[in-house]
Amino acid sequence: MIRFKLVVGLFGLLWLAVSIAHAQQSDGSGSGQDVSKLRLKLPFVDRTQFVDRGAIAYTIPPVLNDGIPVADARDFGDLQNILELLNQTERKNQDFRIGKGKPHKRGGRKPYDPKIVGCIDSLLVAKNGKLVLEEYFGDARTDKPHYQMSITKSILAYAIGKAIEQRKIKSVNDRLVDYLPGLERGNLPKGVEKLTLHDLLTMKSGLRVDTKDSRQSSERSIHAEQILSKTKPIPADRSFKYDGVNCELLVHVLYNATGKTLGQFAGNHLFGPMGITDFSFGKSSCGLDKGSAGMRLRSRDMLKIGLLTSAGGKWGGKQVLSADWIDRATAVHVNQDKPTQYGYYWWSHEVPWGDEVVRVRSCRGAGGQFIFVVPEKDLVAVFTSYYSDNRPIQHFDKIILPTFAGQTKTGQ
Repeated sequence: MIRFKLVVGLFGLLWLAVSIAHAQQSDGSGSGQDVSKLRLKLPFVDRTQFVDRGAIAYTIPPVLNDGIPVADARDFGDLQNILELLNQTERKNQDFRIGKGKPHKRGGRKPYDPKIVGCIDSLLVAKNGKLVLEEYFGDARTDKPHYQMSITKSILAYAIGKAIEQRKIKSVNDRLVDYLPGLERGNLPKGVEKLTLHDLLTMKSGLRVDTKDSRQSSERSIHAEQILSKTKPIPADRSFKYDGVNCELLVHVLYNATGKTLGQFAGNHLFGPMGITDFSFGKSSCGLDKGSAGMRLRSRDMLKIGLLTSAGGKWGGKQVLSADWIDRATAVHVNQDKPTQYGYYWWSHEVPWGDEVVRVRSCRGAGGQFIFVVPEKDLVAVFTSYYSDNRPIQHFDKIILPTFAGQTKTGQ
């Protein structure tokens, strides 16, 4: 009997230990063994490459041979809120690494996405044209290109502007169909023939393509025509509708006007002059580069785009893109009466700042990529994320802007 009780007792202890271990694993607080049961390599992040940074203290960004000068962020004010944000971000990344975090709530989550919300994986800030803050989390690194969703659109807008500057494209008031040779115009839905490049750049084209029919031709010569043939007739009173089909048509315009794909043209005339060499674009079914999403770019190179924008198109003392186009692309063309306004694939929103209102220009990508630009404060910030949300907008408005906007070009 004693032996039986001893066996039962040992079994009970074993069962308790297993139960505790299982409970730890189920809430993500167990040892490293539970990580082996997670999906470690996901499309945009690899948990096996996460580095546990521990407590984060401020360090001046390193000087690299990339044309970006650096400075000490502490010269611009108290960094307490910045450090709290950095350490909070690191804790969230470590939670994600072991499977902890808030579950996804929004619909449309892809089957290969994790069940929990991801995190910010880089944050860079430039003040007065100098990089003052540079932090990476998760598996992000200085030399690792980050996927870009709709920031790809903003680069496309700049490429269109450069083509206009080179007189490859005459004007944004040109009709779309004039840049699509071989188009059978008689087969197009009513109103398509009147659409201008401006209409597509502002997402106010009225194009409404049936997304249920996703079949697209692999032949470049008829790809644009096939897209246009699927749209509903263009209404007389057109409204803003965020839709990637506008971008895919402008990719054809750029190619037909210049003979270059988006990647080739941007590489030669935008990225090249800024020393941006490590980039790529996704491909559409017809072989052209995608204009709506799919670009990959390093965080420092994203910062260069922001610095170029803040400096009115200049980089290294040279005019890479005309100041007029920078102003036009980042101006407010639609949604003037809404909190989030829109230009040529660039967003704007306003932030109260003392007795004034600051207009923040930004390009944004689903999943949490952002480039924020406030030329009046000589301030640029970059966020990248994986599977995240729009929280970086709040971080910029409530933490980055108050910390760094105090000094302007005239107040140095």
